[in-house]
This record gives sequence, structure tokens and C-alpha cells, in this order.
Amino acid sequence: MRFWLFLLVILLGAGAAAFLRLMAFNQFSGIDPVALAACAPVTGIAGPEDIEVDEAGGRAFISSLDRREEKARGAIHVFDVNDPLSAAGFRDRTGGVPDAFRPYGLSYFENGDIRRLFVVNEAAKAVELYDVTENGDLVHLETFRERRLTSPNNVVAVGPRQFYVTNDVRPGRDAFIANFHFLMRLGSGQVFYVDGDVWRIAAEGLRFANGLALSPDGGKLYAAETAGNALKVFDRNPQTGALSLSETIPLGASPDNINVDASGAVWVGALPKPLALPGLAGDAQATAPSEVLRVDPDGDAQTVYRNDGSEQSAVTVAARVRNKLLIGALYEEKFLFCELPPAVR
Repeated sequence: MRFWLFLLVILLGAGAAAFLRLMAFNQFSGIDPVALAACAPVTGIAGPEDIEVDEAGGRAFISSLDRREEKARGAIHVFDVNDPLSAAGFRDRTGGVPDAFRPYGLSYFENGDIRRLFVVNEAAKAVELYDVTENGDLVHLETFRERRLTSPNNVVAVGPRQFYVTNDVRPGRDAFIANFHFLMRLGSGQVFYVDGDVWRIAAEGLRFANGLALSPDGGKLYAAETAGNALKVFDRNPQTGALSLSETIPLGASPDNINVDASGAVWVGALPKPLALPGLAGDAQATAPSEVLRVDPDGDAQTVYRNDGSEQSAVTVAARVRNKLLIGALYEEKFLFCELPPAVR
């Protein structure tokens, strides 16, 4: 009798724990839509997972990959805000280098005549560095690798060979135990600071470390904590690259990639129901809800877009270019090109 009572207690405890985990990931919550009135789909670019803005040039670099095809090679596209239908925006700019290329996060750096693009390459577990030519074509310069970088996700540049990169889960995203880390919201995520050939851990203990972005003055680094439904804010020492946590901003959804506009506002592509995402990998008809948040420099978060997935499924990024907003997604064959209303510019 005692054995059965003990077993019942264990089962009830496990059930309660599972229920609480599902609650933490909004699995039982409804989706209240928030619309952007003027959005047009731009089709023909597979899996626009991350978008990085060149504000002065009026263009956006787009990380693209058909993630349902295991052997597919990814691409980087350059979208001209002033000429959205230009054929140049639909061709790969990497010149086929490297051959094995599955891009995730990317970051644009410009200083004087130096224009560079840093790209996380999942295929090599590395960061690729490109020189950006005047017309937006990319010339490969070098590859950054480190044995501790087991699961790179996003990158933000702070110099011509200096950057931060997230390691989302220490065992590696491909490891079976990575699912356990995510579901249990374990803090195994890291942020590395790379100064040329020197790598060091700048932050750790993040619950699935994802998108990165810098404040306009370079004094703060923002990191998306996907399993924590939060945005981490770090004070940054520009001389040493050292980070110290200053604030955690709850978002109510699972953030993916993040971008900071010229005003200092953070634009967050997020998943209201992240546990719906795995179902999209094998089913092109499946959808997952999407959300875009704008976080003011003072930490106030506002939802500017929320959809059940019928318009744009599983959004991973939102990037502002002037008065436009580009919204990309992991598995879609399109991104949204939206006019921002004055209230959220």
C-alpha cells in the first residue's frame, strides 16, 4: 500500500511539474491579435531568420535558409528599402563561400571605410567574417572557431575583428539533452567576447542565450533569454569588453533575435508559444503564433504585433529601417515589410 501511495505522489508531482512548465511557456494562453495595418509580404526568400539593418544605406542584410532541407546551403540577401522589388535583393551575396553554410544571426559593422558583416554559421559552429563591398556583395575574410562554441546562435559586432556571440545551450543545440535544458529552463547559455584571436566568457547562466544587440552608445549589451521569456541588460566596458548584469526585463513571450534602432528602442521578434516551433520542422502546413515587441530604453515593453501564425508564422526577428519594419521568420518563404504607425516610431 505504501508503495502505491508513494508512486501516486511521484506521478502527481511529475504531472504538476509538467503543467507548470507548460504554463511557463504560455501553452494554455490565448492569442489576442495586435495588427500592423500596412504590411506587405515580400516572397522568394527562404527562412529569413535574422535581419540586420544598415540605417545609413537604407538597406537590410537578411539571413536565409530552407531549414526543412538538411543539405540546403543558405544565403545572405541585401534588401533595398527604397527599391523593394529590385532583383538584386533576391540573389545570394556570399559568392558561395564557405561551401557549408547554414546562417543564423548576423551583425553589420561600419567604421569609416570599413564595412563588415559577421554571420553565425551553424554548419561550422563558427562565425564567418565578410567584407561588404559598395554594392552589397560579400567577400569572405576569415572564420572564427573555438572548441567551447558548441551552439552559436547570434552575434553582435563591436569592432572590425571584435564581437560577442551567444552559445545558446552548452551541450549543443543538436544534442538530445538540449531539449531538457530548454524545457527545464536551465541556465547553460553563455555569451563569449572575442577580441581577434582571444576568446573569453563574458556572461553565463542564461536560459537559452539567443539574440544580441548594442545600445547606440555601445554602453549596454542586450541579450535575449528565450527560455526565460526575458531580455537581459548588461553594462558594458568598451575597453575590456567586460559585462555586468544591470537589469532583467520580462517580456511574456520567448524572444529570439533583437535589434536596436537609432532612438535606442529594442525591437524583439518573439514566440508566444515556443513549444509549437518543433512541429513546423516537418510540416510545411503547420503554423506557430508570432509576436513583435518594442522595448523603450527605460525598459517599458509594448507589443506592436501579435498574430496566430496565419499572416507570419514563428517570427524570429523585427528590424526597423527608418519608418519601416521588416519582420522575418524561421520557416516562412517570405518576410513582412510594414509601415510603422507614428505612435511606435
